Amino acid sequence: MPVTTPLPYDKASEAVQRTYDRIKETIGKGEVSAGYQMMGQVEPFLADSYMNYRKFVVDGAGKLDAKQRAAIVLATSSAMNCVHCVRHHAKALVADGKLSEQQVQEVLAVTATCAMYNSYYKFKDLSGDERFRDLTPGLRAHAFIKTSLEQSLVELINIVVSNINGCLMCTSGHVKKLLELGITAEQIDEAIKVSATMAAFNTFHRTQ
Repeated sequence: MPVTTPLPYDKASEAVQRTYDRIKETIGKGEVSAGYQMMGQVEPFLADSYMNYRKFVVDGAGKLDAKQRAAIVLATSSAMNCVHCVRHHAKALVADGKLSEQQVQEVLAVTATCAMYNSYYKFKDLSGDERFRDLTPGLRAHAFIKTSLEQSLVELINIVVSNINGCLMCTSGHVKKLLELGITAEQIDEAIKVSATMAAFNTFHRTQ
């Protein structure tokens, strides 16, 4: 049983109903998902979550394309350990044609590989011991280069996952790599905003 029960339309306040109506009209394909109805228990959170999702994930700021935003949504949900969100978005992104079934698996594989490196390099920072500085990881990472995903997309995934996992070395390294690939600071900023938007959803829904 979820901690937060869905709030049905007929039990909601007028303010919540207005947001439900906007969700149905703009992003919900005529429905309000159970996830949004759970958020409906706290009206300001529902309204903010809907507006952020529509602004940054659905519409975008014009710097990243729909495929890039879709991959970031899925990677963030995986890195944030929200099983409900991963399953929901994987199914929806394939149905909408934003990612193929193979690309969904590749995004998840890149996310997992990045988490492996985050774990290793974060230890170097946390240890505070210079003896670890020049040691090499020796960890295989072919998922970064042997998938159908564009290299810039792999790096966008890496940057949001490294940020979530709090790895300074990886985050700064992937920023440098993205800039070398021609991705602008504005595009990186949008990627982080898409990821931050999803992090709020993930944090809420993974407790349910």
